[in-house]
Amino acid sequence: MIMEWISALAAAIGSIAALLAVFVAWLIWQKQKLLSQRQLVLPLWEYMAKLNAIDPKAPIVPVVVKTMNTLELVALCCEGEMVDIDIIKTSFLHPFIELYDLIDQIQDLPGSHKSGRQILMESPIVMSFYQRLTKEPSVALRHA
Repeated sequence: MIMEWISALAAAIGSIAALLAVFVAWLIWQKQKLLSQRQLVLPLWEYMAKLNAIDPKAPIVPVVVKTMNTLELVALCCEGEMVDIDIIKTSFLHPFIELYDLIDQIQDLPGSHKSGRQILMESPIVMSFYQRLTKEPSVALRHA
């Protein structure tokens, strides 16, 4: 009888140890994933930092194209979970929204005869990410 209790106790302790090991492994994996995601923020930072201002009344085509490409890169990296969304929100939330809004204000992009809205509609991921960002409480108050 005592041997059965000891065996049962040993099995329970072994199960608890196995569960603890799985939990610790999961925590380590989460930290590694977060570290990996945060390492990709630096290249994105460089892309965002190199963007020039957009004048919606006199847009320069290469500037608009470069901006759209960068916004799409940021959105793709976030939606694909390649970067930590919280770091992106902290770093790029307002610049992303401001650049999007400037593109949206373009009436006619020279040479393409497209409005900013049409250009944005060509990139559903950018539009989707913009909507996601503008649902943030602090942003919603600012845009109201």
